[in-house]
Amino acid sequence: MNNVPVNLNASPPLKPDGLDSQNYDQVQQGFDLKSIVSAFYRSRYWIVGIIITCLVLGIAISLLSSQIYRAVATVQIEQEAQKVLGTEDQSNNSFFDSNRFLQTQLDIIRSRNLTVKVAESLNLFDNQKFYDAIGAEPAERPSGDMNLEDTRKSEVIQALQARLGAALPIDSRLASITFEAQNPQMAAEIANSYAENYIAGNLERKFEASSYARQFLKEQLDEAAGQLADDERAALSYAASSEILDVSNGQTSANGDEGPRSLSTVTLVRLNEELSSAVAKRIAAEQKWRSARNTPANQLASVLENNAIQQLQEERAKVEAEYQDQLAVRKDDFPTVRRTKAKLDELDQQIANISNSVKASIKSDYDTARLQEAAFQQKINQLKSSTIDEQGKAVRLGILQRQARTTRELYDLLLTRYNELNASAGVQTNNLAIVDRATVPTQPISPRIPLNMALALIFGFVFSAMFVFAREQLFDVVRLPVDVEEKLRRPLIGTIPLTPSTAENYLDPFMDMKSPVTEAFSSVRTKLLLSSSSGLPRSLMMTSSTQGEGKSTSCFALAISLARTGKKVLVVDLDLRRPQQHRNFEVKNEIGMADLLSQNKSIDEVIIKTNIEGVDFIPSGGIPPNPTELMSGEIAKRVLESLSERYDIVLADCPPILGLSDALLISNHVDQTIFVVESGRIQTNVINQALGRLSASGEKIAGVLLTKFNAKEAGYGESGYYEYNYKQE
Repeated sequence: MNNVPVNLNASPPLKPDGLDSQNYDQVQQGFDLKSIVSAFYRSRYWIVGIIITCLVLGIAISLLSSQIYRAVATVQIEQEAQKVLGTEDQSNNSFFDSNRFLQTQLDIIRSRNLTVKVAESLNLFDNQKFYDAIGAEPAERPSGDMNLEDTRKSEVIQALQARLGAALPIDSRLASITFEAQNPQMAAEIANSYAENYIAGNLERKFEASSYARQFLKEQLDEAAGQLADDERAALSYAASSEILDVSNGQTSANGDEGPRSLSTVTLVRLNEELSSAVAKRIAAEQKWRSARNTPANQLASVLENNAIQQLQEERAKVEAEYQDQLAVRKDDFPTVRRTKAKLDELDQQIANISNSVKASIKSDYDTARLQEAAFQQKINQLKSSTIDEQGKAVRLGILQRQARTTRELYDLLLTRYNELNASAGVQTNNLAIVDRATVPTQPISPRIPLNMALALIFGFVFSAMFVFAREQLFDVVRLPVDVEEKLRRPLIGTIPLTPSTAENYLDPFMDMKSPVTEAFSSVRTKLLLSSSSGLPRSLMMTSSTQGEGKSTSCFALAISLARTGKKVLVVDLDLRRPQQHRNFEVKNEIGMADLLSQNKSIDEVIIKTNIEGVDFIPSGGIPPNPTELMSGEIAKRVLESLSERYDIVLADCPPILGLSDALLISNHVDQTIFVVESGRIQTNVINQALGRLSASGEKIAGVLLTKFNAKEAGYGESGYYEYNYKQE
């Protein structure tokens, strides 16, 4: 069989008209809720089956599962830090430290060590009752490098840990210890044993920690005592060798210095303080003398403020007044006047003497202050050299004494804490307490049929969704009209609904002018009339990917629709391998296109007038041995051109694309092609492959015709979204 070569460099199928790249990508990637609902609707029977299966399995598991009982013991956990020195800060525990402490306690409850203690206390090793409670049997042979006894112990420990539960709410300090078993009595015993052994283990750890603390403190205390003796001896030895006399008596100076102070240092400090006072006095006296030195004595402030001067001044004023009164009536040589004058002179002399005396005392105070300052300065200069030498020795002595005091404080602290631990060694406080002991449970926690049914239903929905997703991905077919543009990237020329199977003749709906099928082909006819500026194409080929997609029936129905508009239509059956069109027209397939292409018959001899007005038909004729050679010659082209000149439109019913090259050859001789796709049957990649072959041979596709479309089965129910039905009143 000859095939038309395929152009591998041909462009891919075009996007639908009116959609640019950006909009097309948005259509491809958009979230279409209606499409999802439609996908579930198409798989509704599978979904119901999956859900029912999951529910049946849930019921079976619930009925066949053993009853499990859960016992709960409650333990109060208070945070308590281990004290060794007794000086740890107990109030600086952060929220995260508290959480770590509580999580540690839960890990202790789940630990292997506690599990071993529980198993030993209840004698669970080789206990058949315990094996019955957990629904297991003891091991019959050793595992790995362990002997049989160790294997069974490991088996018991793993069983206990697997059924143990420990939980602590965030806002509570009450931890719940749970254990699950088929025997409620055994579950309660094991839960209580976990709580009791947990508290006992906590006390044991505290006692071990206390013993370690006492031993640690004893060692530290002995070491501190030896260090204290060495430090005190070193301080005394250095003080004796350096001949430093410490007069501080262990007291702290005003400036915070706690070191030793020698006699020279103390004397120098005191002399320095006296010097400061003498300097202040000298400065004050000097300022006072400088102010009084060039001032008359009787005008000094100290003189004017003197009480004796003030009294003499008052008395002189009285004598002066009396003297002036006498001068007014007597002469200067009068005896009483001379006595008054003499008294006045005496008072002036007394005032002058006292004023001079006060001024002299100011000078004397200045001289005295200056001499005292010089004396103190001289003494300080004498003590400086000896004091500087003693200061270096005092610093070294101070270091030794402070080291000794620090060692003594540490020794006293360790001794106090050691005595406290010895006093409380026999008394252990516990930060754990059992609040509620586990009671024998009366109701099993498993199986819970309502929960199992709910889970089975959830799993059913999940598996159904997975099934629908897998089915849609594995069976990617063109179901909806919108799929033509989204998946095939071709324009949709029409959607043909599925014809009902109740009709006596399957062609009856095509003959009914009010049937949905007729309306659909009328829409196709309208699009063909408007497909180009020249109107209806003169020749039109109809093909599909594979056989059975409805191309022959569609060709028949389209011919009828075009004839109703007054067009002169010729239907040519070019499927020379499996002709079907003659059955639709109810004629015999004796002579036809095979005879015409082989030039055995003329055009007029093969044309058949049908019962449909305006429609003529040329059957395929006998099946030739070489249909591809007949289609590829120039004769086929001239025949189709001649037929196009006689009729308004020639409809060629051609074989499928895949596997054959006949349709590809015919496409070169016709104006346009209608590609027929059956809804929900052919894989999208198969259709695209066929379209790719058709495009490679020279694309003249008018559009894609979607046939056998069932809106209900596609997931759109009885909405009538894709069809319109006439109703007679």
